[in-house]
Amino acid sequence: MAAQFLKVGNCKIAYIEKNQNASKTIFFISGNSVSKSCWRKQYESDLSSTYRMIAIDFPAHGDSDAAEETSYTLPGLAWLLSKVIISLANGNPYIISGVSLGTNVIAEMLAFEIHPLGIVLAGSSIAGKNFGIERFIKPNTHVGVVFADNPEEEDILKYAHETLASRNEEDLKLFLEDFKKVKPPFRSALGKSIADGNYNDEIALLNGENIPCLMIFGKDELVIDCNYLDKANLPLWHKTIYKIGGASHLVNIDQPEKFNQLLKKFADDIFK
Repeated sequence: MAAQFLKVGNCKIAYIEKNQNASKTIFFISGNSVSKSCWRKQYESDLSSTYRMIAIDFPAHGDSDAAEETSYTLPGLAWLLSKVIISLANGNPYIISGVSLGTNVIAEMLAFEIHPLGIVLAGSSIAGKNFGIERFIKPNTHVGVVFADNPEEEDILKYAHETLASRNEEDLKLFLEDFKKVKPPFRSALGKSIADGNYNDEIALLNGENIPCLMIFGKDELVIDCNYLDKANLPLWHKTIYKIGGASHLVNIDQPEKFNQLLKKFADDIFK
């Protein structure tokens, strides 16, 4: 599927679109150092027979241009992607689905002029008061590679095996290809901005907007504590945090059928 582009300022942002004539859209926001291809098992599913589906690359990822380094913060990424979503939604109803860093960016986007009917947070890493990063990143992982421009190959591979429970060779190959496409200094600049505390209380933003949220973790998550949001009192769909067995951080890749079933039920409910 060929990439399309939308220019925001001086930066061309890449996206892929399926079922473009449908009036209801699901936007997909990927994580740090993965691209729109991480949603391939969603936009190749039956979901695309009902909904317009748009998967977006962060700047400096996949087919997107690099942006100004000042954009490589959580609020900066949120501002940029909010412009993309508002433009592509064109006034029609939509929900937004994110994984990993994409969940932070979705929450941060609520400080801008976006109005999704629903939100999907997979492998969430949202932060807030009493929910600091040190509380939910598991110790002894290799997550540091996503904040380094030139990490060691061995550490990248170890992180890949932590974030993916899937042992499908194609899944691993695409993950590593995406990782190596990221243009410096995205990772180091983002890491510094997070270390400097340059982000909002994302949990407060989600609670303030009170938008129905489908939250999904891999039950066998190796990167994030999948229980850390159990008492966050978020506006959860069906008042449930779903935890899927046989999946780690990229739960949408590890268990696509179960993920897609939940996403379809959520979308059907939200859009009805």
